This record gives sequence, C-alpha cells and structure tokens, in this order.
Amino acid sequence: MDKAFDLEPEGLGLLFRGRGQGRIELRLIPGRYAALVAVGQEHAEGLSPLAKEVRRLATGAALREVAEPAGERYLELLLTRASDDLPTTVGVELFGTGNVTVARGEKVVAVLHPRRWAKRDLRPGAPYTRPPARTDAFTLNAADIESELARSRTDLASTLAVRLALGGPIAEEVIARGGWDPAAAASPRAHELAAPIHALLQALVAEVGENPQGYVVRRAGLAVDATPYLSRRWGAAESVEVVVRSTFSEAAVEFFAGLLPPRVTPEESARTAERRELERLRDRQRAALEEIAALIASRKADADAILAHYPEAEAALRSGDVPGPGRRTVRLGERTVELPAGRSAREAAGALYEDGKRLSSKLRGAREALEVTEARLAGAVTASKAPLPETSQGPARRGARWFEKYRWFVSSEGMLVLGGRDASSNDVLVRRHLKDGDAYVHADLHGAASVVVKRTAPGQPVGEATLREAAQWAVAYSKAWRAGLASATAFWAHPDQVSKSAGSGEFVPRGAWVVRGTKHFVPDVPLELAVGTIRFEGEEFLSVAPPQAVRARGTVRLLLSPGDERERPGREVELARELNVPRSRLQPLLPAGGLTIRRP
Repeated sequence: MDKAFDLEPEGLGLLFRGRGQGRIELRLIPGRYAALVAVGQEHAEGLSPLAKEVRRLATGAALREVAEPAGERYLELLLTRASDDLPTTVGVELFGTGNVTVARGEKVVAVLHPRRWAKRDLRPGAPYTRPPARTDAFTLNAADIESELARSRTDLASTLAVRLALGGPIAEEVIARGGWDPAAAASPRAHELAAPIHALLQALVAEVGENPQGYVVRRAGLAVDATPYLSRRWGAAESVEVVVRSTFSEAAVEFFAGLLPPRVTPEESARTAERRELERLRDRQRAALEEIAALIASRKADADAILAHYPEAEAALRSGDVPGPGRRTVRLGERTVELPAGRSAREAAGALYEDGKRLSSKLRGAREALEVTEARLAGAVTASKAPLPETSQGPARRGARWFEKYRWFVSSEGMLVLGGRDASSNDVLVRRHLKDGDAYVHADLHGAASVVVKRTAPGQPVGEATLREAAQWAVAYSKAWRAGLASATAFWAHPDQVSKSAGSGEFVPRGAWVVRGTKHFVPDVPLELAVGTIRFEGEEFLSVAPPQAVRARGTVRLLLSPGDERERPGREVELARELNVPRSRLQPLLPAGGLTIRRP
C-alpha cells in the first residue's frame, strides 16, 4: 500500500502497487460498494483522522488477505509490515448506512462512525469484532435450503431475500432464472425447489468467476442496476439496454455514481446558509413585533382603565402610601393595573400613554427592519433558484484549475504567483511547485503565507516588477493587514535556499520553511490590493491582486486597503453587490481583517 486518501462524500481510497500491475486504487465507499479503479483521480490535500490513521499504520504494508466473512457484504483487508508485529485490519461495512473500522491487532484504533451495541462496540480502544453473521446461502447444501424454505411463512421472493440473506436483487435473479412465481408461498414447495435453487446459486458463483465483467443496465439513459453476471431479472422490462464493461468495478462505479446526491458547490452552501440565517432573523423580528404590539395595547388599556375608574385609582394611591418608589396593584373594572406610588392617577395614566408612544416609535422601526429582512430573504430565495451571475462564473469551465487550490494572481509580466491558504497548503505549495528558476517570497513577519513565483518559460528570469508585486501581495495576506499598517517589508530567495531541515536546536513547525543565505529584501511595499476581472489562459477570473497586476490583464473595479475589522461584514456585502458576485465566492479571495474600499 502506498497511501490512503479521503473520498467524497464519504469514503476511503487506498493506493496499491502490485507486481506486474503497476499502481491501482481500491475505492471503499461504506454502505455502497468497493471497487478497483485506475489511478489518476484528484484527492483532497487534507486527511480525516481515519485516513491519517490508515496511512500511519499501513503505508508500505503488504495486502495479505481480503475476506468477506459469511457473505455479509463486510469487506475485511489484512495488511502487514515486516517492521510491525501486529497486523492492521480495515473493515468496511457495505450494508446499511455503512462504516469503516481500523484495528491494530485485536484492538480498534479508528472508526468512521463510533457506535455501540449490546455485543459489539465500535470505538477506539474496544476489541475488534466483525458484524454478527447471518445465513450464507452460497455455502448451504440443498437440505439446508429446504429446511429454510419449509420454515418460511412468506412468499418465495421474501424468503430468499431475508431468510437466505440473498437480498432483493439476487433473490429476483434466482427466481427469474428458475421461472417461478415470486409471490407464491415458499413452504409448500420446499422439497421441490431446494435442489434447483442450490444449483442456480452455484451456477451464479461459477458465472461470476475470479475476474468478472460488469453489466450496466440502463433505462431511459439512467443506470438502474449493475451486476457481475448477465442479469435475467430485467428480461421482461421495456426500454432496457445492457452495456458491458471490462470489469465489474467499472460497472459498480458507474451505477453508484448516479445514486449519489449532486455535489453542493460552496456558492450553493453559502446561499442556503444565508437564507436560513435570514429566516431565523425574520422569525425573531416577527416575534419582537408581536411582543411590542402587545405591550402597546397593554399600556393603553391600563391608562384607559385608570381614567375610566379615576376615583378608585386615586383612592388606592392615597391609601397606605409607602415612602419612596413602589407600586400598588389595583383592580380597576376588568383590568388589574399596577400604579406607581407617589404619583397621582392622572400622572400614572399620562406616563402609560407616553410609554405607549415610545413603543409605537419602536414598533415602526421594527416593522421597517422586518421589511428589509423580508426583501433580502426574497432576493436570497430568488438567487438560490437562479444560476450565478455571469460575472461570477465567467465562461463555462469543466472545473477548478489546479492553481485555484491556492491563492493566486498573474503578475504584470504574465507570471503565475501562488500563495498558501494555511499551514498545510504552505507545505504542499513549496514542496510540489517551487522549482529551479522560480522565486520564494515571504513577508518579513512571523506566520505569513509562503508565496511562489512560477517563471513562464525555461531560462526566463523572474522580473523585478513581478517580485515587487509578489512582495506586495505577500504582506497583504500577512498580519500586517489586520494590524492596519500602511506598508511593510518582504523578502525573496532562490529555491535552493528554502529547506525544511532545521539546524541544531531549531524546530520548523508545520507550514514554515527555513531560508538560508542572503535574503533579498523589498522594503516599504504598500498594503493595497485591487479587485477586478482578468483574462488568463483563455478564461475570465475574478482577481484580488496588486493594482498594476490587475490593470495589465483586465479592469480594476475597486481598491482595497486595511480598515476597521468590526465593519468587515458590511464591506463584504458592499463589495459583493458592486461586483455582482456571491459573497461566498468573494470571501476566500480577501485578506483577513478590516477593509476600506475606494474607487480607482
């Protein structure tokens, strides 16, 4: 095993090298399928705790055994390393909602979904146990099958699917090949059917063999089934076509890909989150409106009651006065009213009327705020049903380009400049993309992002203009922006000066790199960025970069400099409206901290 990766939306990919086979990926999707696929798919840079544990325990290990205990759709991989006395077991539940368990020796060390039952505990530290086994129909003889059929109280299809644990599709296949009525009772024909069912099950096993082809059953262009044998249960169905694949793995991947929900884009997730937040705000504002309206009505009713029963109110206030502030509760007609001690009944009524006027003013403001929220919500609902504005999408593209994993811009001299988004991407960026002839740029501040300038052609040096733009970009995405500085210093170095090797007594944390030798400082670069659209490699992109870089390849729409961080949400909304792009698409492009917006 070479490596372990996470798969979307939830799964595990294991890369293997086989003698004479090259590299191949075992794709494990819990609750659905396992398949061998060609290497070449993109994988996430980060790793989940589960994938990290598999990579830690099994990288370099040999795959010794692949078991499917009792035919329970439970795949078990046994991996061993010569340097480790204990084997690593990866157990994948392909039934129900699915799960992945990793064990070292006899103890669980990681699990995708921790769970606990009376006789099975799937938690780190618990003993490793397989799921409870049911009947394995493929290992039964004819007498065993007859016994199961005889005890059944249901129809033949249900008996094969449940009592013999074949599941619906295989039960239907056996019945179709036998030409039997699936709705007929199973027990009366137990003796007659047992031997033919046993023979059909063994024939299916033989037909599948060691390296089965895949058969994808399609109806109206959609994959509705995938089998490792030529299925007969679809024989009577109309408008069905069968497509042959070279392996069952290919057929399984094709079939299950159609069952997965469509991937939600970050923009769609942000729209949904914004809409839900607006709905919660609207509900709170409506509740507040109702509360204020009820208070206004209560104040007016109390004041009216005091004036309508003025003598009783005056008498109550004169009797048993208490010194200082206090309130007396009095029954005035149909209402119970609290009267302030030390004031006349007329003054008490006037105060209640004034309080009602104050609340009425507050009510008008609350209604206006609710109208604004409802208008924003209506816009959010409309936006969620409509495609993104053209300016936010640019020309149609197959998918994100490789450099969009990082922060990036194109310099005025046409060179690609890349920056890490966090410690993990800092490491990946420098390790994978800093080559001879490129330049490494860094703000002269602790914790800043690593920036790599890629030269466009062999032998072409990185120009001074590009280095200064990269330095300006590096300080913008450092602590200097949040600190509100007007300018800062950066430096650049050659690739052979950059290393992960720490000196004696040094420690290089994740995301950091050591630069040895002469640093070429670029002092007093301004903290200013431009926002605009550029064209690069035949496509249109939204870019946040030094102004001269944006002007060289597109149009500067707005200029940004540090501002008050407390006002950032409002500035983001202002930018999104001005640029006609979703706020969620804009946020990853902006530096951390407050924003001041100016027009060029």
